[in-house]
Amino acid sequence: MTGSVAETCWYLIRSGLVNMGPIGMSSGMDINSMVSKIVDAERIPKQQRIDYERNKIDSSISAYGRLRESLDTMKNLMANFRQEKAFAVRSVNSTEENIVTATATTDAIAGKYAVDVLQLAQSHKVASDVIPDDTRFGPGKLQISLGEDSFNFSLRKNSRLTDVVRAINGASDNPGVRASIIKDMNGPRLIVAANQSGVEKTVRINVDAEPGNELYRFEYKTIEQRVKDLEQAQAEALNLLGLPATPLSETEPNSTEQVEAESETAKETPAVQSSETISQQPTEAKSGRPEDTIPGWTPTASGTLMDSYYVPPPELDEKALAKSKEVPGWSNTASGTLTDSYVTPSEAQAKLEQELAAEKAAVARAVSEGDLTEEQAKQIEREKLSPEERERLEKVEAIQAELAEAQRSMQVYMGMSEVQAAQDSVVVLDGVAKLASNNNVIEDAIEGVDLTLKGTTKPGERATEIGVEYDRQSVRADIEQFVTAYNQFFQVSQSLAKVDPTTGQVGPLAGDSIVRSADARLKSVFSASIDGAPEDLKSLTEFGITTTRQGNLEINYQMLDKQLNSNFTKLESFFGGNNGFAKKVEDAIHSMTGMTGSIRTREKSLTEQNYRLNDDQATLDRRMQGIEKRTHDKFAAMQDATGKMQAQLAGLMSALS
Repeated sequence: MTGSVAETCWYLIRSGLVNMGPIGMSSGMDINSMVSKIVDAERIPKQQRIDYERNKIDSSISAYGRLRESLDTMKNLMANFRQEKAFAVRSVNSTEENIVTATATTDAIAGKYAVDVLQLAQSHKVASDVIPDDTRFGPGKLQISLGEDSFNFSLRKNSRLTDVVRAINGASDNPGVRASIIKDMNGPRLIVAANQSGVEKTVRINVDAEPGNELYRFEYKTIEQRVKDLEQAQAEALNLLGLPATPLSETEPNSTEQVEAESETAKETPAVQSSETISQQPTEAKSGRPEDTIPGWTPTASGTLMDSYYVPPPELDEKALAKSKEVPGWSNTASGTLTDSYVTPSEAQAKLEQELAAEKAAVARAVSEGDLTEEQAKQIEREKLSPEERERLEKVEAIQAELAEAQRSMQVYMGMSEVQAAQDSVVVLDGVAKLASNNNVIEDAIEGVDLTLKGTTKPGERATEIGVEYDRQSVRADIEQFVTAYNQFFQVSQSLAKVDPTTGQVGPLAGDSIVRSADARLKSVFSASIDGAPEDLKSLTEFGITTTRQGNLEINYQMLDKQLNSNFTKLESFFGGNNGFAKKVEDAIHSMTGMTGSIRTREKSLTEQNYRLNDDQATLDRRMQGIEKRTHDKFAAMQDATGKMQAQLAGLMSALS
């Protein structure tokens, strides 16, 4: 048995871990238990040192964190004080908040303003008549406009009301129109409403479908729009014919009476007589000047000359007489052969029309017999026209369709009706200025003031009064928060650095110079005067803020309110700017809580100590693992040696007996 094993056995016997029987050492040893006790005896002192240092470091880091947070709270408050418009905040109140409320920026001028709300903005809404459940729509196209924006969609034959709603609401280019179905007691109705308010966001719905299609239930045009469409179509038609147009809207109220009077006049006026009628009239009906009709006539001639003179009858037949006005050089005594050989423009036009009529009749027979379709027939007719004539025909057809639609809309309107007009909000400010908006918020109604409209001013009631003032209460509350933030810091610092002589308890930062330094720096700023500030606002004491014997700050509200009421516009010169009170407090705190500040530096040092303790812990764990393995091996060898010794002893005792 080696010496090391003998020493281990002797240690175990002396410590009572191994019992000696009558014949020597017991062979029933609990090796694991003995190894654990040996390792623990080695680990505990070192582990206790590491745990103590770790707890102390963690406690210090937590304490510095609490101290830093209390200082940063004060620093953030000072950042608000340092803003240029921190003391230019406005408070706004309304005498009738159920009618109008207001918000004000720092640009608002303090004062009182009277606001009369004449009307609220609202969105446009139209509704259809009751639509039977079995009604089917289409095919056709709907064009819905919202102000200057519009979108189109088509519906197939036998579409339902729900299909119309889905098509409107699901259109990707819908500018802001919402469709819905309401259940009237008599049946469903379609409601189409604008999502935006204002007169510029009116809804219009045009339908492109065959006459009589149920889609015309969804058309929406005001009577003014229908009249305008009809006037436009008539004007285009008259312009195409080269005639002047007179809009319906410009017709005098007594135009009907005027037309009737003209008709009566026309009845009394003889119609234009034909050439045949003229030729059959007696000579006393001759007209014109005597010198033009009676040869040899003179003013002094005997009256019998005129009595005995008659106009010779024309030598032309009826056919020639009809041509006479279109034949150059014609007279009543001209030879009939002159007109027989002359083809007048009217005859040429009539002949051309006869040929065209014959061709149209042939095409119509082909269509009726099924040899041609209507589209092919139209194409044949168009091919015979010149490009100018074809273009004119297309214009004529388009104008005819437009005119027919306008006339249909005027005569038979089955579309939707308005249930809520689109309108802007309108207010009168101080009884003189009239303002409007497309919604119920009027921005910059007064410079820096936005009005939110909620109701209208009833006739005879007083206008709502809007008061704009400096927000002294807000600044007062900010100063109170600053004093509270410092007192909280002071309380935290005292609890962290306290030493209780009675109980012996000490704070985690007891005796730490950082705590004393932080409080000293702040107190130095509080007592210092601010350069550039007014004479009566040089330090915190001018605001009634002083330090108590316990070290806290307290406020004399009488002095504070006096400064707020008397010198409100001067507060910025004390608190604001790069040399003001707020900046000095910020700099003092930043020197402690900034990245290179004293508290941050101490926190980094403690964190590094924690890292070193982690290394010490890892080293201790490795060392204990080695001790545990070596001790276990020694006990195993000792147990094996003890077993052999007991066997030898048993053999010896047997030989002696």
